[in-house]
Amino acid sequence: GLDPAEAAPLACSGVTTYSALRKFGPAVVDEPVIIMGAGGLGHMALSILKALGGKGAIVVDIDAVKREAALKAGALAVVDGAAPDAAHQILEATGGGGRLFLDLVGAASTVKLAMASMTRGTEIVVVGLFGGEVTVSVPFFPLRPMAIRGSYVGNLKELRELVTLAREGK
Repeated sequence: GLDPAEAAPLACSGVTTYSALRKFGPAVVDEPVIIMGAGGLGHMALSILKALGGKGAIVVDIDAVKREAALKAGALAVVDGAAPDAAHQILEATGGGGRLFLDLVGAASTVKLAMASMTRGTEIVVVGLFGGEVTVSVPFFPLRPMAIRGSYVGNLKELRELVTLAREGK
């Protein structure tokens, strides 16, 4: 019952970002999600976050045009990921540090930026496959309780849930 042109992205960028956002659980209602990357996945994530009743998103991207588009799409704030004070900007925008990071880039620089601007209890979900390496001192994990996990596409159950949200006009 959906327009095929509108439904097609649900089976790719839609289920990918839906699955990743669901990994945060109900925390998306109370905490802003810091979305790293404002391309197609980033914009889909913004839409799905709204559909899930999320608090909103702070979008990080190195491209000014994409940051502006994210603001027009409803981002709470945007940050230039290449700015020397990007971590400070995220700390300010979140009131002390982000707790939910959705990394749609998956570069060493984006994971490091998340770790530099996080608070205790942070969850970082990495979707992007840009690559690189990150070295983390083991005591960092218990001292700043955090979790880093990956997310790749999604499953049929999640796609059905997403299609239901689309059918409901969310």
